[in-house]
Amino acid sequence: MIGNALELGQFELWCQPHVTARDGSVSRIQASVRWRHPQRGVLPFSAFAGELAAAGLQQVFVLHMVCDALAALRMWEADSFSLALDLCLPLQLMPALAAQIGGLLAQAGVAPERLVVRGSEVAGCCKVSNLLDWLQVCEAGCARAAGDFIVAPQPMQALPAALRRWQASYSVMSAADAFS
Repeated sequence: MIGNALELGQFELWCQPHVTARDGSVSRIQASVRWRHPQRGVLPFSAFAGELAAAGLQQVFVLHMVCDALAALRMWEADSFSLALDLCLPLQLMPALAAQIGGLLAQAGVAPERLVVRGSEVAGCCKVSNLLDWLQVCEAGCARAAGDFIVAPQPMQALPAALRRWQASYSVMSAADAFS
């Protein structure tokens, strides 16, 4: 079943923008993988990690997700967003796999710092110091807020529209903050 999911394109990159509260800029995007299962809905990595390992598909899965991440970077750039992406994958990368990923980056013409691939036990943990959420930013006001907060995760293709909504709401909030 999981091999078919790979062939059918049922795995998706879900992105979490890390936004700097003070100026509304996106400091980075962190991506993890979800499986859009036809019967069970959208599943986090922990729900299918064992099946992936049992099928011996981890390396193929990682390379497939790297290709999807490269496609996302190109798509976002065409939509006027020059972003860097941290991709959390369920595998501690072996040197041979890291070399293949480097080759994919070079072939796509993407600078290595634009895509950072990290091995993760849960393929999606986020750790940000001084984490704020949207309500805390609103309460503190833009000028007084500090640190980063993480926008809710969403599929990679929805990210440009979500960032535009965020920028528009941040601009409104900044204007209100300037008059308070």
